[in-house]
Formats: sequence, structure tokens, C-alpha cells
Amino acid sequence: PFREISFYPPKGSPRHPGLARTVHFLDDGKSIMTGFLDSKDLYSWTISPWRENWHTKLSTRIGNTAWSPTTRLLLVWNLVDGVDVYHIAKHPVFVRKLRVTIGRMYVCQVDFGCQGVLATSGMD
Repeated sequence: PFREISFYPPKGSPRHPGLARTVHFLDDGKSIMTGFLDSKDLYSWTISPWRENWHTKLSTRIGNTAWSPTTRLLLVWNLVDGVDVYHIAKHPVFVRKLRVTIGRMYVCQVDFGCQGVLATSGMD
């Protein structure tokens, strides 16, 4: 059954100056992961109580992401040369790049198929 939850960072928490592009639930809904476009920041927070689990700055922008809880892989449409693949156990670790020719720097969809072992993306 669907259940609505709302969460807010505690008062006094610093606001992020970047544009949040993606949000994914982690750890069976106990945490979220958020990617920010121009700052290249990727964060994970526990929802209740609200606290930061980890933060990393990627080497490329975050246009779009897809998360596979089965394989613990994250796809990142990087707006430069394709899709970056990260494995996330305790924090993101770069695995490889899936090269795609990007001409206009449009944000394109990325997603997983076949229980997280097949990556798909749009083209600009």
C-alpha cells in the first residue's frame, strides 16, 4: 500500500545551492540519495532521524540517474561523454564509463533492465 511521508532537514541545516536532479530511496526506504546537477554533489541521508550518511563530489555533472537496489549500481547521465557507472556499498565507487556521443548536452533518461544487469539510455 502507498503511504505518504514527508521529511525536512532539521532547522539550521545548510541549504544546498545546487539544483537537485534526482532522488532515489535506499536501504528499503530508510535513506535517500540525491544528485545535484551543476555542483556534481551526490548525497545520502537517513530519513528518520535526519542525518547525512555520506557525500561525494563526482567528476562530471549529474544530468539524470538510475539506481538498482539489486546490483547496488548507479547510472549517471553525465552530459559530457555518456553514462558513468558507480557501485555503492558504503559510498560511491566509480566502476566504468558507457560512452555515448553527446552533442547538445540534453538531459536524457537512463534506466536499468533485467534486474539491474542491463543499462539503457536516451540519446540527445
